[in-house]
Amino acid sequence: MQEAFNISLPDDLVIPQNNDQLQKAMEVIFQSGSEPYENLIAALTEENKDKFGSSKFDKLQFEVKQFAPATLNGRLRIQYKLELTFSCSGIINDLNNQHSYWNFETDQLSGRMHFQGDEYGDLRSTADEF
Repeated sequence: MQEAFNISLPDDLVIPQNNDQLQKAMEVIFQSGSEPYENLIAALTEENKDKFGSSKFDKLQFEVKQFAPATLNGRLRIQYKLELTFSCSGIINDLNNQHSYWNFETDQLSGRMHFQGDEYGDLRSTADEF
């Protein structure tokens, strides 16, 4: 499976010209409680569904892996802390240093960004068994 989502860019966003500016822009765009943040959390929740338990994400950090300023496309690594709560027993499992990779494309005309995560889960098919 593969998660994807779109966000609208803030009207006052200064177009990043290098990795440092992009990283700072991502921290502004994905502020806790914002719509882009909620979209990202929903995608991360789906991505981590196979770990069971109710998930809570904390301490999101963005790292630029690739960025092409001419096209405003690139790749991010998002590191986070994942807390899984097993409600029946009240057990909480803290998973530190989790990460996820996301490719992004920017459409300046529409003021939108498209994010697509890496494929995850069991990628084998029954054809692989034969």
